[in-house]
Formats: sequence, C-alpha cells, structure tokens
Amino acid sequence: MKTKKIVALALSMAMIASIALTGCNKAEETTAGSMSGFYPPTQTTTVPEGGFEQVEVDKPEVPDGVPCVLEDMGGDTVSYVARGDDVQLSVEEANKANGMVLHCTNRMDTWNGVNFPCDELAGNSVRIQTAVKSGGGDVIISLQFDVMDSPTYSNLFHITDCKDEFVEGIGSTPIPETAKNVFIYVESGDVSDIYIDYMYITVEGEYADPSKVPELEIVDTSSYESLKELYKDDFMIGCCVPQTFITSEHDEPRQLVLQEFNSLTCENEMKPENVMDAQTTLADPAKYDECPALDFSRAQGIMDFAKENGLKMRGHTLIWHSQTPQWFFYEGYDTNGNLASRELMLKRMENYIKGVFEYINTNYPDLFYAFDVANECVDDQYNLRDSLWKQTIGDDYLQFAFEYARKYAPSNIKLFYNDYNEYYEKKMNKIIEVLKPIAEAGNLDGMGFQSHITIADAPVEKYAECVRKYSSELGVEIQVTELDVNAPALNADYEQALYYQKLFETLLALKAEGINITSVTIWGLTDAGSWRREQTPVLFRGDLSAKPAFQAVVNAKKGGEIEKPADYVEPPKEGDPIDENYEDDKISGGNRAGVTTMIVDKDAYEGSKCLFVTGATQTWDGYTIDVTRFIGKKIKYSFAVKSTADVLAFTADINDVWPRIEEIDTSSHDWVFVEGELDMTGASWTTQVGTYKIPELSVLKVYWESADVLDDFYLDAVHIELVE
Repeated sequence: MKTKKIVALALSMAMIASIALTGCNKAEETTAGSMSGFYPPTQTTTVPEGGFEQVEVDKPEVPDGVPCVLEDMGGDTVSYVARGDDVQLSVEEANKANGMVLHCTNRMDTWNGVNFPCDELAGNSVRIQTAVKSGGGDVIISLQFDVMDSPTYSNLFHITDCKDEFVEGIGSTPIPETAKNVFIYVESGDVSDIYIDYMYITVEGEYADPSKVPELEIVDTSSYESLKELYKDDFMIGCCVPQTFITSEHDEPRQLVLQEFNSLTCENEMKPENVMDAQTTLADPAKYDECPALDFSRAQGIMDFAKENGLKMRGHTLIWHSQTPQWFFYEGYDTNGNLASRELMLKRMENYIKGVFEYINTNYPDLFYAFDVANECVDDQYNLRDSLWKQTIGDDYLQFAFEYARKYAPSNIKLFYNDYNEYYEKKMNKIIEVLKPIAEAGNLDGMGFQSHITIADAPVEKYAECVRKYSSELGVEIQVTELDVNAPALNADYEQALYYQKLFETLLALKAEGINITSVTIWGLTDAGSWRREQTPVLFRGDLSAKPAFQAVVNAKKGGEIEKPADYVEPPKEGDPIDENYEDDKISGGNRAGVTTMIVDKDAYEGSKCLFVTGATQTWDGYTIDVTRFIGKKIKYSFAVKSTADVLAFTADINDVWPRIEEIDTSSHDWVFVEGELDMTGASWTTQVGTYKIPELSVLKVYWESADVLDDFYLDAVHIELVE
C-alpha cells in the first residue's frame, strides 16, 4: 500500500509526552478521561484484499473565517499529531478507488492515539463527526484541555462494533472559553491499531472568538484561613496535583497549595502506566523479562516541589486494573501472544514493587508517609475484580502485593488499600473479607476512602458507620484519599457546603472517639481542573476564589454556619411532581458517573430542545434524577427516549440494589414514548422486569442507562407524579 509522510503540526511534544489519563474510575466513580475494567488484548488488523470499505459522507459546509477541522486524510497538509511518544501515523489507501485513511499504530497505552488540536474552538460548542475502525472493536472520542495549566480529560462518545468495518460516530461538546491546549482525540480501551477515515469538527451555532476572551483574573488568596494550620493537631490535609501544576507559568496555584495543604498526591504521574517505561522495556523484552524498566521522570517535578517546600506525599498507586500497560501481563511483553504465567507475573510484580520503593528510598527518603499498594480491586458486583492481575496470578495476587510492599517499603511508609463506593454496605463487606488475611499477616496499615461523593448516595451518618466498621474489623488507620463532593443542581454551592461542613465535623468526632484518621486529601485544587469539573466538586473555583465549601471546612474546626444565599430556592416538597422538557435550559437531575449531559436545540421529541447524554465509559453511566420525595408512594411516570442502542433501561438506584423498572426497545433509533406506574408502598416492587425486595429507604434515585452498550441517547418530556 502507498503511504504518505505525515507533516505534524507545530506542537509541543514535551506536552504530548506528559499526557496521562485522569481518575479513579467508578460509579461512580469513573474517571474522566480513563477507562475502567478489563480491556481485551490487542488485535492485529489485517487489510482485506481490495482494501477497507469507507463510509460515504458529505463534508460539512463551514462559513468563511470560522475555524474547523475538516480532515479526510487526502490533503497535502494535516490537522493532527500523534498522541504518545511511540505512536506512528501513516496515511494509506483504503480501497481500490484510492480513498485514504489514517493508520495509527505502535500504541503502547490505551490513551495513545491521535490528537486534533482545537485551540481556536475554545468557548464554543463543537460537533464531532468521524468514522473509525479498530481491532479491539471499540474506539473512544475524547476531549482534553488545560485551565490554568491544569489538564482535564473527558470521554465524549464511544464508537462500538468497529472491528471489521468503519463505523461512524457523531457527538458534540462545549469547550470552556478559558481552555488552552485543546484537543479532540481518538483513543481506545486497548492498544490495537486504529484507522480513521475522516474527522470533522465544526462549531455549533455562532462562532465565539476565544482570542477576544479576557485572561482569567486570579484572585488574591492571602487572606484565606490555612487548613493545614487549623487541622494540624487532627490529621494531614492534602491535595492532588498534576505535573503541569509544577511547570506552569502561574505561581498563584502553587502558593495556594503551600498555604492550605501539607500533603500532596500525584494525580496520575505515579500510576503504573506513567512509571513503567514502555520504550526501554519493549526495545529489549528479553533483558527486562522479569522486571520492566521504570522511569519516574513524570513524577519527579512534584516530588521535588514537595521535598523543597516541606510537604509530605501519598503514593498512588502500585496495583490497579486500570492505567496499567497491557503488555506488562504478556509473555515477552507481546500482546499478540499468551498471557504470562503465574510464576513470571509474581516475579514481575515483586521486582516492580521493589523498584518503586528502592527509587523512593534512595532519592526521596522520608518524603512519603503512605502508599496505595492496591486500588479498586473489588468490583461493583462485589467480587474480586476480574483484572489481568487476577487472571495471571490468581485470587491471591493481593496478598502477594502487600507481602512484597511490606518487604521493600521503608518502615516510615504506611501501606494502604484504596477503593471507591467503599461506604456501600455490600461492597464494604467484600472489601473487609478480602483485606482481613492481609491485615492478619501484618501487611496492611490502612484503608483509603476515595470518597468521590454524590450527596444523595452518601449520608454522613452512613459514611461514619462505615469508617467505624473498617477501623474495628481490620484494626487499621483510615485516610480519606480522593475527596470531592457532587451536589444536586438546586442550590448546589450551598448544599455542597453544608455537606462538607457536616463531613469534616463528623471526621473530627470520629477522631475524638479514638478512630485513627490520619489524613484527608481533596482530589484537585480547583473545579476547573477537577476530573468531575461539571459537578464543581472541590473547594476553589478556577480563579482560585474560595467557595462556600472552603468556608465550610473552616467552620467545621472553628465553628460557625454557612449563610443561606439570597437566591436560595426552596426545594420541592414531598410529592411535588417532576417535569423536565428542557425548554427553559434547566435540569433537575445530574450525570451518573462519567457522562457528559447537555441540552441541545435539535430533533426534540416535543418543543425545540431535549437532553443529550454522551461519553459513557460503563453501561450504567447515564442521567439520574433524585425521587426521594416519592418514597413509599405510588407514582406514574412518562418520558421519551431515542438512541442508536437497541435497548435503553430505566433503573432505580438504591445504593446496593439497581432494579430495572423498564427495558425500552429503541431499535427503531427514533423517539419512543414510555409511560408506566410504580407502586412503592410495600416492601417489594413489581416492575416490568422482575420483583425486587427493597430495603428501608432514605434516598432514592432513578436513572436512564444504555443497558448493554455504550451508545449515546436523547431524553425528553420527563414527567413523574403521584398517583391520586
């Protein structure tokens, strides 16, 4: 096949080399910009005789002077660049008619792929239309941008069933007006080759020129109370930061961190994919067969900053199913071959853990006070997660991980297990079951509560009971490791602040009871840089102004109450109906996990607007509404949905139980109107898809999900009311 040399855009390759995916994935938690779960091994794509069949599509028409990306891989100049140090790009003939496609190969990590720079589109909503294929059959279109040099990543939409042919995907997303280093990028859940037929990125609506947007004005933070001083006799107060936080030309965020916090966690830079050196290891796999080469350069700036300024650090993380290179688990590090044996993987695990701690002990002695040895090893069905660690080593891989960590970690570093939804009773019980033999062997020092909290799911009283149980059952210390709080849309800042204050008051009370809580880490400095930025979950805004949540954390220690805002809206009363038609650009619900939701002005079921839900990374991601006010009542509901999926589900969310209320046939890919009733007056519900015994409820939500695939969907005309 003929190939064409790629002329890359003038782009900082140093920045590209430092890219890493964010987050802790979960139900929720899911982490924006990353994929959780087990990824299938790489598939080698073979070009069939006669080439690939391309997608027939008309190129969008764009007004003169409006920036766009109209890349059909057939021109003399290109609008893309490789994403990842080792990624190779070539333009190749797709078929006998000489149509061209972009071939992306030599992908070492799941986030490797192709970047399409979009700086000139900041401040606009953009439409993305592309067609792709990949040996793994699943390609993700994502968004990256920086605000105040803090990078953010979001999955926008998935294109599935694209293993054997090109499949088109269409989505849209707003881009903040202050965003810099903006990319729409193509990645996947494995490291298979990716082919891109075309990529069209165009502005929706009237174009707003980002060059005319004034620079973000940073507020003076010098008068803020110091959290580390307020809590110095109670527990450490920490924050997670990315590498760009250190290299940024803006000094104000660094000064705020030094003022408020005495502990740091690398956001991504110490996760396995950023520590394992793919280039060196794969260049000589025989040499590194029992231990991959390690490279700590991505984390070095953060560690140096902490050391120079007297901060301590939490290490995050050694063993994780996500953001760990697939090649690490294969014989000869060849993902086209066989999985490595138990014996080989135990050697690799031991040497990898040994290498990390030897580096720390040699270069940064006494800097780290805790390390997450293992992360998220219990899944949302309350089983030991079926990760490649488990598949290669067996169910006892965690015992070995902690045994090796105890063997090689300096004595001053406490060894932690870390997880999300850790306060759900069934998951808590499984975590305790998994950890008990490790604790009894003397190899576990602490339990890490990630605490990516949605207020309705985690009443503080329930959270406190779980802290007590982990402490008593395992006999270990407790650290809150990744705290952020997602508040309901109504009175969000105020409700969020009330929760933060009550949570910190409760942590202090638990400490007074004798429970050994030693650290609380906020997962991000500002909302703008948070992996959950749309939920504005942390203590400071993008301009570093303090939110009511910050004052709440101060109040928890010093006393005082959060003032009710002048624009406070009284919440709905018990039994008040819910109506969402999106014509007023308002929603009463929120995102479930890692999706993006937006009100769109097109193709509505009724009126002119509807809700678009995109970017799911798990089938249970979707849009959720709190219906707590209907507990114990009989309700009737109606709504309209449309999706490229064949089935959508309308589901109840009751912490440890997720009964499906209805499964909706959307195979027509047109609007489907749904109406029904649900009797919640008894101890069980009989729904369209089964009868469920329901526990005593204090919180109840319903949500729409894409059931069995990761397709986008539209929602309109939502109505829920009491049955008279």
